[in-house]
Amino acid sequence: MSERHQTAAADRSVLGRLFGVTTDRESYRSLAYLLLRFPIGVAYFTTFVTGLVLGLALIPLGVGVPLLVLVLGVADHAGLVEAGLLRRVLGRDVSWEPIDPNELPVWQYLKTVATDGRSYLLFVYCLATFWIGIISFTLLVTWFSFSVVYLVAPLVFWLPGVSYRPQAGTEQLVEIGPTTITTSNPVFDLFTITTLPEALLGSVIGVIGCIAGLHAFSGVGQVLASLTEQLLTRR
Repeated sequence: MSERHQTAAADRSVLGRLFGVTTDRESYRSLAYLLLRFPIGVAYFTTFVTGLVLGLALIPLGVGVPLLVLVLGVADHAGLVEAGLLRRVLGRDVSWEPIDPNELPVWQYLKTVATDGRSYLLFVYCLATFWIGIISFTLLVTWFSFSVVYLVAPLVFWLPGVSYRPQAGTEQLVEIGPTTITTSNPVFDLFTITTLPEALLGSVIGVIGCIAGLHAFSGVGQVLASLTEQLLTRR
């Protein structure tokens, strides 16, 4: 292959990696997995914090410690949820076998759960998922809202009620119906749109933002999935 052909092939490869993310189903699966961290994290946080608080409060009555161990048992079974997500959303071959309470007497089950380090790791992971879900959901929605708003700028910037510039006395930057982005940073004055050339430039910025967001957030989703898979396969 000539040097020219090698260079062209390399350029196509770079462009394929850069823009291929927009048609790659795995990228959107990773985004879905990352977005699911939010509702699942809320469910985990509500369940485990409630159980933890009740368990600590009931220790003087003698039932607090068994209740705390049962919370660990629930965390152990949360591994089934995580393994199911990895299989169904990302197609990963992951399984999890929690300690089965039906196979052991009650006190033996409680003892086994209380001495199993995996239950503690899953408990910490489930609580951490709450914060991971909130942060990732907020960043993802904000990033893509901003990118898409500018992507469609040439189509909507001239419509009544659409503003791509701060209004006097406010910090409003963009308002399209119910979507509003506000900022007090003067850097965003650079994104003011009042003419078609500015709208076209804004659309280019929106495209770049969407592609960059797909790469970044799908990558984060894959990293988080890999860490979860390692946790579930750890013995």
